[in-house]
Amino acid sequence: MESSGTHHQGHHSTNTAPTKSTLQDDQDLRAEVIEGIQEIIDELKQADDQIAGYALDHVHSDEIILTHTPSLTVQKFLLKAATKRKFTVIHAETAANDQHPVGTAMKPQRTFEQDDEMSSERFHKALTIAGLTVVPVPFSAVFAVMSRVNKVVLHTHAVLADGSLVSAAGAKLIAEVASMHRTPVVVLSGLYKLSPVYPFDTEALIEFGNPSQSSAYENGNLIGKIDVENPIFDFVPPDLVELYITNLGGHDPSFLYRLFADHYRSEDIYLMKSEES
Repeated sequence: MESSGTHHQGHHSTNTAPTKSTLQDDQDLRAEVIEGIQEIIDELKQADDQIAGYALDHVHSDEIILTHTPSLTVQKFLLKAATKRKFTVIHAETAANDQHPVGTAMKPQRTFEQDDEMSSERFHKALTIAGLTVVPVPFSAVFAVMSRVNKVVLHTHAVLADGSLVSAAGAKLIAEVASMHRTPVVVLSGLYKLSPVYPFDTEALIEFGNPSQSSAYENGNLIGKIDVENPIFDFVPPDLVELYITNLGGHDPSFLYRLFADHYRSEDIYLMKSEES
């Protein structure tokens, strides 16, 4: 009986009711989490407008600007510049993916309004209404028109720790051609797209989409004889980028490490490594 009483007493000691202090701590933590989530939501909503706020500092009258992916971020940037500047926009279209926003081949349930990408028609229409001259050209004509271009403006899906970026397929070729012609490449990116990952394996960053967008099944004589690849993304090294414009302003690729230090703690960066060890 004595041992039973001891066991009974110990049982009650391990199931004590939460104290008032513990409940208050839980409420404070919940409030901090909700506040942090709201800050992220606000940043996502405001990033494009904040980036567009720097447009007049980087776009000048009578310039010819070449862009690639029909992006909402790029569109807002150019529309803001169009309020006080008159310039020409050359849009290099890649037929395989520009007809459908990047990634929709694998996620058909997503709509244009939910994505940063949009259709080429919507991209052109808003710029034309704003009074800009928009010239769509096939992607194969990039090298021919680059000698007339004053600036290249690119959209990105992720900015990596060394200043490189992952962007829509074709971005690397455009950046390489721009480098040959000494044409500056400006990349627009919200801070939420910064990734502390180093691109040790660049091929692992490239995602491939539906090959039927490049070669339809009607080409029956080719089926079984060739492999058709339709890359969705390109890896662009940092030496091909002149300037990054984020919602905090312009940044040289070599100084992006300061942004990473401000937004990522070392514990966050090496979290997976410590768990694996």
